[in-house]
Amino acid sequence: MSETRGRQLLAEQTSRVHVYDVGTRTARTVFESASVLVEAPNVLDDLTLVLNADGDLWLLPLPAPGTVLDETALVPVPMHGVPEINNDHVLDPSGTSAVVSARDGELYRVPMPGGGTGTRITDTAAALPVVRKYYLHGIAPDGSALAAIVGERTEDGVWTTDVGIVDPDTGATTFRTRDEHPDDGCAWTPDGSTVLFNTERFTPGTAQLASLRDGSAEPVQITGDERVNWFPHVSPDGAHLLYLSYEPGVQGHPADHRVELRLLPGALARGARIAVVPETLVALDGGQGTVNVPPWAPDSTWFAYCDYPVRTA
Repeated sequence: MSETRGRQLLAEQTSRVHVYDVGTRTARTVFESASVLVEAPNVLDDLTLVLNADGDLWLLPLPAPGTVLDETALVPVPMHGVPEINNDHVLDPSGTSAVVSARDGELYRVPMPGGGTGTRITDTAAALPVVRKYYLHGIAPDGSALAAIVGERTEDGVWTTDVGIVDPDTGATTFRTRDEHPDDGCAWTPDGSTVLFNTERFTPGTAQLASLRDGSAEPVQITGDERVNWFPHVSPDGAHLLYLSYEPGVQGHPADHRVELRLLPGALARGARIAVVPETLVALDGGQGTVNVPPWAPDSTWFAYCDYPVRTA
């Protein structure tokens, strides 16, 4: 019997991929499956999404409006020499490669779109006796650096998660945060000047969005409501800040919760201090896997997301 890889669907559950048009504030379903759980959509180009499923990468061609594809439309991306991956992966701006986070805690570069032999970027053994794992979420607009959450467990058993900037060629890591506050979900603004992430440093136990400009050591809080806010993604034109919002009291970013996709002005990510109420675009069943990685189209007019409804009697 083959070993199960990746997250699997619950009984009576489906995984779906949607494309959301920001101009019309409408979504259309482009994929639905009751057998394969897909997650974390990236946009390779105007016609193709990149998804994670069963511990691997897959391409999904976008269908014409009114058509919903199933698992038979998924095209595998071979990743020779790369172990099972999680759902943290980003696309190089050149379009020639992707960088993936593997279950062994390392980052690997994989040729795109046709796949091929992966190249390991990081070397977690170099951090021993500290146990280190990388969770990739962002890439600089020019491809010169990766934004990753670096998880570390010290010899006394303390586990931390901090924002690290990783050289995509050597794996050398520079920490932008390094403290006891849990951080996650890091990404860049389109101009490359600012790293965005979610953190519990402002409200212990409740993740809020924050920005950290180059040259600064003090994160600036963006959201401050009672909800648990994760995975900030600024549109390529800088106009919009999309994020995932859980109900109050949720810990981490679990799967299978009632969540919202919310929108704020992109100027907040660049340090603007304006009072604005977030706009809820979609309420859905999801969380983990919905928008873990940058989901925006290159022209900023739409983004992709996943949900996971369970059929009820």
